[in-house]
This record gives sequence, structure tokens and C-alpha cells, in this order.
Amino acid sequence: MESTTIKETMATIVGSVMGKLKNASNLFLFVLMVGLILVLGANIVSRYFFSSPIAWSNTISRYAYIFIVLVGSGIAYIEGGHAQIDFIYEKAHARLKFVFDLFHCIIMTGVCLVFIILGLKHSISMWPVHTPIIPWFSVGIVYLSIPLCALLILLFLIKKMLEL
Repeated sequence: MESTTIKETMATIVGSVMGKLKNASNLFLFVLMVGLILVLGANIVSRYFFSSPIAWSNTISRYAYIFIVLVGSGIAYIEGGHAQIDFIYEKAHARLKFVFDLFHCIIMTGVCLVFIILGLKHSISMWPVHTPIIPWFSVGIVYLSIPLCALLILLFLIKKMLEL
């Protein structure tokens, strides 16, 4: 009885944190998209009317796309929007579904941990590297998108495992 209450409390806390994290991720993606539209729009206007494109706009756009794709894929995973083959899963009994879900969570937790650890190592190793066009911007910031996406998915997996 007592362990069930603790499990439900932890699931509620993790669910609340995940809701806030999802909202923060959505806001982050919105800001990136607006910034991307403004930078690309300014570049088009500058190139078309003044024959002088903004040199750093393509680099910033590429980096923004990377964050948009990876953080967006984390949100898609949370919402169940990832590709899945569910015709076997739907025909399985509840006990087998539990095994499938547990197996999925264990494998994905391992993958996320690898991405977090190796992604952080690579991000740290690339931190002193700067692009020639934007000398103040570290490439390590771009590589940080990988462990951030994996952490987002890992937190969702913890929530999902608590709900099993």
C-alpha cells in the first residue's frame, strides 16, 4: 500500500516536471522558429534589395535547424508521434504488452544514456572550436543539442516506467 502511494506520488511529480519541460521545449522551438524566420527574411531582403547578403545567416539557420529537429523529435517521442509497428502489440495480451513496454523502456534508456554521456563528452571537446564566420559562437553549443534531446526522452521514459 505504502509503495503504491510513493510510486503514484513520484509519477505525479515526474508528470508535472515533464509537462513544464514540454512547455519550455515548445517555447524554445517557437523562439527558434521566429528567429529563423526573421534572420532568413532579413537575409532575403538584404540580398534582393541591397545586393549584400548577411554572411552569418546560413550558419545560424543551420544550427537553429539542428536544434529544431532534435528538440522536436524529443517532443514527438513524448507525444507518441514516432514511427511504430503496432499490429502485434495491439493483438497481445496485457501481460505481453507490459513486457514489450518494459523492454522498450530499458533499450531506450540505454540509448539515451549513451547519447547523454557521449554527447556531453563531444560537446565539451568541441567547445573551444568556433566557426570562421561567427568567431564568438562555440560549435560545442550545437553539439549540446544531442544530450539535451536524449535527456528530454530519458525523463519521459522515467515517467513511463513509473506508470507501468
